[in-house]
Amino acid sequence: MTFDDDVEAAIAAACEELEMTRDEIVRLIIREWLEGYGFLAVHDLDEGSETEGSA
Repeated sequence: MTFDDDVEAAIAAACEELEMTRDEIVRLIIREWLEGYGFLAVHDLDEGSETEGSA
């Protein structure tokens, strides 16, 4: 899938800054958009939680 030149440039810049592949960035963008608009359940992860690893 290709996008307009400005979008491709933004994707390339994000890939470089985040050290991710183009496919990873596109997946991330789509996932975040779907979560943001309520089409996909949001999974909040509390990285600083003291209960990390417990069930």
